[in-house]
Amino acid sequence: AGEAPSDMAYRITDEVEYSIVIEEMRNGNWEAFKGSDVQLDFVRIDPFVRTFLAPDAEGVFKVGFKVPDVYGVFQFKVDYNRVGFTHLYSTTQVSVRPFHHTEYERFIPSAYPYYASAFSMLGGLFIFSFVFLYHKDTPADALKKTE
Repeated sequence: AGEAPSDMAYRITDEVEYSIVIEEMRNGNWEAFKGSDVQLDFVRIDPFVRTFLAPDAEGVFKVGFKVPDVYGVFQFKVDYNRVGFTHLYSTTQVSVRPFHHTEYERFIPSAYPYYASAFSMLGGLFIFSFVFLYHKDTPADALKKTE
């Protein structure tokens, strides 16, 4: 029983699924809680993701979302406070890290204009070098004789 261990670190833009079991005591027995207004906050300083948890028949509340494109130390936070129920407060701290340098795409499509400008400058350098090295000026004496 108790909490299942979570991943301690996520990468930006990972798909995450959060679940929590909530039960209530009715007539001396623990039964699945039937609320539909339990919220999850994915918080750094302010909430980056705030969404409702979807219940199932066994009292497991789940939600899936994409981790924001911001890295840092975050918390999964459930703070449920309703009249007639015990205050439920649960937090789990996790780290969100950026991609390692080997995890990025090799060629980023939005950088194609920069790639094109680099190769055009390289081509211009070759053309300029060829013209500079192999262009032969006619001597000034030869010009005077032809006139």
